Amino acid sequence: MQPDRGDQIVVAGMATNSLLANTSLFDRIHRGTSFIVLIDGLIVMYLFWAIARLISPEISSLVLGIVTLVAFFTWTSYRKRAEWAYWPAAIMIMIAGLFFALNALDSLIFVVSGNVGGLLFLFLTGWATLGSFRRFMYHFNTMYKSGYFNTEDNMDFQLEQGEMLAACPSCMAVLAIRPSMLSASDRCPHCQSPLIDPQLAAKYGLTEEQ
Repeated sequence: MQPDRGDQIVVAGMATNSLLANTSLFDRIHRGTSFIVLIDGLIVMYLFWAIARLISPEISSLVLGIVTLVAFFTWTSYRKRAEWAYWPAAIMIMIAGLFFALNALDSLIFVVSGNVGGLLFLFLTGWATLGSFRRFMYHFNTMYKSGYFNTEDNMDFQLEQGEMLAACPSCMAVLAIRPSMLSASDRCPHCQSPLIDPQLAAKYGLTEEQ
């Protein structure tokens, strides 16, 4: 794969010149993000309720009710690709990501102090933090926006001689690759995962280039 074309990446399912050509893979990644919005919405509800109880227990129920309605309508609208829900859903993901990050930091301090029992919680919250921030960053991707809003994006993206489109097996991003030049050391420029499954590479005797 050519290193200088690694930034020419589109969300899976996006055709290079027409978004209407094949949207099945984009639909898959959008469904996954919509599920994350649902889960993160529950976390946001809990956070606002907990903060409201600290400030004034009398208004905690009212705050919970309002946030529940906002989170629910944001999730349902995002799932249906309503324009107004795009950034509110992304913000919900970011808030949940910050919550996970704080818990990961707290777990890290707990582990460093000698309590190795917190390693599992550190791993879980750390993984959730990375996942949330990655989903949040999807919303800055030009092609993801085009797929969400179902608009035609006339980016100058042309395959060169010997290239083909292939989806990353981990994050489902579509890349322009040269199959004859692909090696076990090539990684997705988006998620940094191997483009060739290690077990498959070992089966066919492919080794990573140093």
